[in-house]
Amino acid sequence: MTTLQPKPPYTPEELKELYPSNLVLEQVQVIFRHGERTPVNARFQETGLPIYWPYCHAARHFRAAFQDENGSWSHLHYERKLETYGQIGHPKSILGPQGKAENFCLAGELTDRGRETTLALGQRLRHLYIDQLGFLSKELNDLGDIYLRATPVPRAGESLHQVYTGMFPPSTVSATAGTPQIWIRNVADENLMPNETVCRRYRQLQNAFGIAAAQKWNDSEELKYITEKIGKYVAGGVVKIDGTPRLSGIMDTIASTYAHGPLTKLPPEFYDEKLWKNAENAVIEEWLLGYEKSLEVRRLGVGSLLGDVRDRMLEKTLSTHGSQKETPVKLALMGCHDTTVSGVLASLGAFNWRWPPYTSSVAIELFSSADKQLQGQPSTLTSWLQKFGLRSTGVDPNLLKGWYVRMRYNDTPVQVRYCKAAGRHLEGNTQFCTLEAFKEVVDKITPDDWKTECQPLAGENKDALPPVQIAE
Repeated sequence: MTTLQPKPPYTPEELKELYPSNLVLEQVQVIFRHGERTPVNARFQETGLPIYWPYCHAARHFRAAFQDENGSWSHLHYERKLETYGQIGHPKSILGPQGKAENFCLAGELTDRGRETTLALGQRLRHLYIDQLGFLSKELNDLGDIYLRATPVPRAGESLHQVYTGMFPPSTVSATAGTPQIWIRNVADENLMPNETVCRRYRQLQNAFGIAAAQKWNDSEELKYITEKIGKYVAGGVVKIDGTPRLSGIMDTIASTYAHGPLTKLPPEFYDEKLWKNAENAVIEEWLLGYEKSLEVRRLGVGSLLGDVRDRMLEKTLSTHGSQKETPVKLALMGCHDTTVSGVLASLGAFNWRWPPYTSSVAIELFSSADKQLQGQPSTLTSWLQKFGLRSTGVDPNLLKGWYVRMRYNDTPVQVRYCKAAGRHLEGNTQFCTLEAFKEVVDKITPDDWKTECQPLAGENKDALPPVQIAE
């Protein structure tokens, strides 16, 4: 329902089909949702569901960097304990059933289970890209071509730590590899998730789709069914998309409790499969239909991120001409959220319209053909880079010939809708986009100036649905 059930490793026969011998894997960029977590808000305590969940053993193993009186750096090891309001002047410690302070989690925090599944994702990536394909060496000697990034949300960064460790266990990292560098952005510049906080125009658009979804679904038979099951637990006795709690919030608590142990479970009726499917259909329309209908939603939600992904591909491709001064990225690992994963897939017409489970991942793979014919002279390429920069849409198509892009969602190849047309894919396999075609579709949804396009509309129609703009 909410926890990813990983597929078994590819068989030798599957590998031959998925990674044909006439293509060379050149670059992999993996965008993944964080692992299992606690709910972002406490709900349904009247059912006996505790506010504080004892699933965060990391609370016993925190470290903080500090500088001593000599100016030297060291680490303070500490345990985190939680407290809440008590009598005036006397905070109340959060204690477990035996009266002891346990490994309690904060709201929305990555749990022990979430650490296990993100570690397992890294281990699966290692098995595929290192053990089976030999794309990377078994021992990591240089971090120079590895890009690590996460959103500022702690569960995303902690999930990245687990994925990286699963892919590169300490025993496989040489002393010469150096210290991993994890890139983080201020919220004002964050594009690794749809940024409603900063992009106020995106928030307006999402509000409009949310209002439309509520008008369509609130009185539907699907939500009436949910109300029959759990209406007695919500305010007013009726479940609504925009109710209290919101339907998306109900899904959040169902998903979090379903993924964890018996100490944190809701009554059985919450886990009815039809209830989940009805809720999922309504909430997906509320949150994600905009990516299907509106070019503006795609541009403001994930367009900037996809532009970064595209640029790393171009850097890798153009480096074959010897004109790049910096080492191009070979592997990128990006820890983010369900709205990132679903937004990327929906923007490219590759979404299955099911909510991404915890630890879902999109692997975007760049290939070169063994017989690629790269044209253009380094001097010409260098002048083009200086004049236009990588974000230009005016790249000479000849420079991209013989290069292909394929996306895998949770280990299953997916179809980029734009690439199905003749001439936009590898002959005989529409899932391998030509790099030129992939660049074309990403160019369409990448804003030239994200912050300028994020400026909100003023007036009565600011939350009105935009005209339908369906991409190919």
